[in-house]
Amino acid sequence: MNTAQLGLRIRQLRRERGWSQEQLARSAGLSRNFVAQIERGESTPTVATLGRLAQALATTIAELLGQDVATPAGELVAVPLVSDTIAAGPPAFLTDHVERMETLPRTLLHALGVDPRHAALVRLGADQDSMADTIPPGSTVLVDRAPVRRVVPRAIYAVREEVGGEVGCTVKRLVLDGAARVLILLSDNPAHLPRAVRLRSGEALSSTIIGRVVWWLPPAPPGP
Repeated sequence: MNTAQLGLRIRQLRRERGWSQEQLARSAGLSRNFVAQIERGESTPTVATLGRLAQALATTIAELLGQDVATPAGELVAVPLVSDTIAAGPPAFLTDHVERMETLPRTLLHALGVDPRHAALVRLGADQDSMADTIPPGSTVLVDRAPVRRVVPRAIYAVREEVGGEVGCTVKRLVLDGAARVLILLSDNPAHLPRAVRLRSGEALSSTIIGRVVWWLPPAPPGP
């Protein structure tokens, strides 16, 4: 699906709900001009923006991308779902923390640029509010565990951390000071101060960075 087709799809779903561009923009926390540009195919929304639009339209990113019909079984990919104690160790260690396997459309992973072999779903704890302004606590994030060789400034990553002797992960925006070999971990919640992680000499980024966060699904609203 190209940007023009995506824009038409979003416009169709918006009109089906009887919404104006202003109403959709307000619900998604975007500007009306930006929504108009997306609908005209003039702007390519990021995964985070797609998530906001999908949530506002009470649908999924898969449906926005045209995956609203039953997907043949052969086109589904089993992706491990782990709790927020995911570790950055070898695959066998990750397997020890898998709660279950979830299926995602292969075309969705392809659209997000994720090799199915490197996909992992991580359910964040309800108390993880350091990125609450962007990713609500309790959300499920899709992590691309392909080895990280460069850091996109201020992009969101899952990073290995050790707290109280337990190895787990945190989800943060990253900035890399290559000269000093220091990773700066930034939160979207101002209550959490930036943290610095120094990389050992010769240490690969992938030994500390679990993977790139490419998509997230907010927690389901509480039942009545």
